[in-house]
Amino acid sequence: MGDVLGVLVDNQPQLEFDRNRPVPQEHLEHLALMDRKMDGGIVLEGQAFAEPDLDARTRFVAANLANALAQGKDNLAMALTTWLGVRRPDLKQVKITSGELGFTVDLDYESPYRRPEPEPQVVQFHPRPPTRH
Repeated sequence: MGDVLGVLVDNQPQLEFDRNRPVPQEHLEHLALMDRKMDGGIVLEGQAFAEPDLDARTRFVAANLANALAQGKDNLAMALTTWLGVRRPDLKQVKITSGELGFTVDLDYESPYRRPEPEPQVVQFHPRPPTRH
């Protein structure tokens, strides 16, 4: 499970990227396009980065991931998660916490992501006595 990048929002799993599964070539080409766009500079937390390094790019992509999830842009969220999973093989979890002023993003390189165990469904059987007509 250590090869899975987990994305959590308010401690609830949202997306997973399994590094053991091959990424299709067309997806890798899209990641390269994302890199070229970032080569032109990014704005992160109000600060401009003309030549963003890998750490700045990672924080930028993670912030955009949080926005994409908040706006229900699933395809974009998956593409951003793929970028993080491919470009940052040491990243284990992206933890997004929503608050009154927006959200915070914590990039966790230490704690391996653990897929939550499904909660057992509790079923109770209450036989009813036969009804008389």
